[in-house]
Amino acid sequence: MPQPNITGKTRVHFLIGSPIAQVLAPGWLTQRMRDAKYDGMLVPLHIEKGNLSSALPALMAMPNVDSILITLPHKFEAATYCDRLSERAKVLGAINAMRREPDGAWFGDNFDGAGLTAGILKAGKQISGKKVFMVGAGGAGSSIGVSMLEEGASHLSFHDRNRESQEALFQKLSTAYPGRVSISTSVPADADIVVNATSAGLRDTDPLPISADELASTMVAADVITDPLPTRFLAAAEKTGCFTRDGTHMLEGQIQLLFQFMLRR
Repeated sequence: MPQPNITGKTRVHFLIGSPIAQVLAPGWLTQRMRDAKYDGMLVPLHIEKGNLSSALPALMAMPNVDSILITLPHKFEAATYCDRLSERAKVLGAINAMRREPDGAWFGDNFDGAGLTAGILKAGKQISGKKVFMVGAGGAGSSIGVSMLEEGASHLSFHDRNRESQEALFQKLSTAYPGRVSISTSVPADADIVVNATSAGLRDTDPLPISADELASTMVAADVITDPLPTRFLAAAEKTGCFTRDGTHMLEGQIQLLFQFMLRR
């Protein structure tokens, strides 16, 4: 990637988290800015847990900072610094992006789950009116659940081995989307979309998050994992005849949404 010309006019965007060395978004999004003839750059900052209260207000006070992207472990705490939140961010109580609005206020949103739904919709598959089953009620699962319901899924059933996380997400979603959420330990026979929102699949020895016996060829199977590909779950789903989406499709969708959010496009 050619080095961009940086001047005092360059608009600055930050990505904060801990750890930070693994993130790829700064290079990808800076290049997109340059391709769009926008004079800006995304800079990674390593901010340790416990230091957000001193670091984030300083970044927000800088007039040439237009947006701040947030990764672990700051997604929940960063939401409290926003003046306004999107509806899905309100439900989750967590954000992964905030930007300065024209009136000077800071607006927060969460695109973790929206990236996965964007990847499904881009492939020509519908979510509105469909029944979704999901394994995982952590950060990724919570965001995906909200995004599926926002996109018009008629019902979302899910489960998580961590009963506390499962109950917390059920309470959030059933309050925001009454009558459209339930807990299920297996894939309903009439499910249209099946999602693995857990880390099961990072290792070859991981158990399948969803048994292949529960899948049908009419289903869309999605996984949040980006490496290795295909995951054992998606390989089994493909053999069954399912249409599949992997974590790279989710990442591509999220990068595009973040780009539009940061540049207000």
